Amino acid sequence: MERYEVIVVGAGPVGLSTALFLADRGVRVLVVDKRDPLDGPPRASANVRTLELFRAIGLGPALDRVGWDGPAALRSVVKDSAVGAVRHRAGLPARHADRLTTCSPIDARRTMTQYEVQRIALEQLRRRGGQVRFGVEVVGFTVDAETVHTQLIDAVSDREHQVVSSYLIGADGAHSRVRNLAGIDVPDRQVAGRLNTAFFRADLRRLLPESATHSCFIRNEQVHCTLFAKGAAGDRWSSHIMDYSGKPAELAQLSPEQTLRLLHAAIGDDTVPIDLIECNAWEAAFGIASALRHGRVFLAGDAAHVQSSAGGLGMNTGIQDGHNLAWKLAAVLRGQAGETLLDSYEPERRAAAEASLAVSHGLHDGRQAQDTDQLYAQLADDYLRGMMFYSYDSGAVLTDTAAEIDVLDDQAVPGRRLPHRWLTDDGHRLSTLDIVGTQWTLLTGPAGSGWLTAATDGLDLQVRQITAAMVDDDPAVFAEMAGTEADGALLVRPDGFVAWRSDSLPADPHDAVRSAVHKALGHEATR
Repeated sequence: MERYEVIVVGAGPVGLSTALFLADRGVRVLVVDKRDPLDGPPRASANVRTLELFRAIGLGPALDRVGWDGPAALRSVVKDSAVGAVRHRAGLPARHADRLTTCSPIDARRTMTQYEVQRIALEQLRRRGGQVRFGVEVVGFTVDAETVHTQLIDAVSDREHQVVSSYLIGADGAHSRVRNLAGIDVPDRQVAGRLNTAFFRADLRRLLPESATHSCFIRNEQVHCTLFAKGAAGDRWSSHIMDYSGKPAELAQLSPEQTLRLLHAAIGDDTVPIDLIECNAWEAAFGIASALRHGRVFLAGDAAHVQSSAGGLGMNTGIQDGHNLAWKLAAVLRGQAGETLLDSYEPERRAAAEASLAVSHGLHDGRQAQDTDQLYAQLADDYLRGMMFYSYDSGAVLTDTAAEIDVLDDQAVPGRRLPHRWLTDDGHRLSTLDIVGTQWTLLTGPAGSGWLTAATDGLDLQVRQITAAMVDDDPAVFAEMAGTEADGALLVRPDGFVAWRSDSLPADPHDAVRSAVHKALGHEATR
């Protein structure tokens, strides 16, 4: 009987990324999917937080090779057609746009499609020893106190076999088989709209130069749709066809002839050659599963929460689910954390999903707004919060303030992602996120040398100091970022979120750090 530590069901971007994050931590993982995920066209696009997570495990060069600069977040243009007049341009308020350009070591416009995410994740997963099988479907599972027994069926041979694992993750989409088998529903699911999405090839970059810097919306008498470039070359495109003359109220599939007619209406030139790849009819729905966990079974991505493509956060929120869960499962499997650490997954990722869904809700509710700038201004805080500035409140965070933190505030707070600051180390430019990497880190500043003598025996913890030389001899930089005295410290989790902070150096730093780490990991503090 085959045995793995974790089985991931679903080889989409969420499933493959989750498995990659697990394999990067040495977890024996198997991914199964009934289809080959690289068969379909490029759909969703990665945002800055997703690229940060890939960069943190050493994939920066790969991102540089396949990524490109796309439109700035929520920067849009409305046109009569691709070749027609511009009706309106809109974007985030300046303060929010500036926040996104300075919050990460990743350029805010850098992106890549779902296809590139999956291809990189699949290649790197296999390099790290992860196993992947296509043409394999889950037909059932049973859970006991220590294991999950998963029944699989091979689509070609029709043979059934069983695989044993410590944990099972359902990342198998909005109609998740794992979620259904676990008896979990989506009680608040609601349909916001019914639309068709076309994927096609056409040479439009010259006709629609705005696509390099703006999300493009087309409105004319024949069609209301989007035109989104799916690569730097401007030859791959997608179009969400939201409305057209004669559109039925129910979900309806467009014929290839109808699709081409509407795409030509959007372009404004019937002579442009279009290679139509496919056109799908689908429902833009919202909802969060009633539970994200059933014992040793977890849900991630669309299996856990569904949302429309408005705002572009769905896939990225799902990948962040997998990242949050991967380091926790690895810590429990390696005996570094108590089982109670896994209890933090649901409250943390439910809060993130709610923040992400708020953006899609807001954009759908206001999609007919004539004043798009006003709409974006109203949603600016929600957008930044949904992308990466949400807050965690769980047993894996030792909260020291009950005040709501403004998304424009770039100070370190327990439960929030560690702020990015550029530093200089031996002539090399690096980010504060590079210093902490992917392991538990106690981070202190130039005046925090007393923390360096704190013994970390028995703790999988690195102690790092931001020296004066790293911050141009300005010792105030760390204190301002950390929100502490000059000799304070931050305890940062493997996912880059602050778990605890100390305002100043205590009398017994070793005891303080040990207590904080054990509490965050689900252990009782030991002396």
